[in-house]
Amino acid sequence: MQKRYAGLLAVIVATACLAVVGTLGGWYLAGRDASGSADSTTSGPVVPTTTAAGETGRPSTEAATTSPAQSDSPAGERPTTRTYQIDRLLYDQAGLTVRLVSAEVTGGKLRLNLRYGNASTIPWPVSCPAVEVDRTSSQVVLPDGRSVRPESTWCATTRPDQSFDIPAGTQVTSWGVFPVAPEAGSSFELTWYDFPSLDVRLR
Repeated sequence: MQKRYAGLLAVIVATACLAVVGTLGGWYLAGRDASGSADSTTSGPVVPTTTAAGETGRPSTEAATTSPAQSDSPAGERPTTRTYQIDRLLYDQAGLTVRLVSAEVTGGKLRLNLRYGNASTIPWPVSCPAVEVDRTSSQVVLPDGRSVRPESTWCATTRPDQSFDIPAGTQVTSWGVFPVAPEAGSSFELTWYDFPSLDVRLR
């Protein structure tokens, strides 16, 4: 999801009525037709913070389970997953937040897990772009200058070119899988759709 597409579109606050127009990726939903609610996880009101909680994540190592970040491996072997808790805000406005929760490195791939939260009192209209647009809307930039685009994302996999709502007081998880495996302790710059770039270090 992105800030211009499946992430956050626009936040318009009127004096008498709060109207939120957004996309899970960016400022993309200018005039859409309603098309249902998002598959969301309700865990009480989302309480956004105005500052990011820490710049780095602590890794944990565990056996990998089947996920978009897992690649083929010899029979009988299971790739090891390194998981880093990051917890960094990419966006925080009017009760609408986008947070980079964690990173997982498995089988030569990097999976980034994000969470969109709606702590406002009304639904948050959002939209995912078409697959061909979605795949070129995010990237990670490595220390050597290489730019790596995602090979799959939540939007491209589950809701390409669709609009929907994130109900008030709920959260929606999103993710992107990149064909690169940063080493522990390394850093990269994440550009997630149209949100501001974020420097991330895996440690």
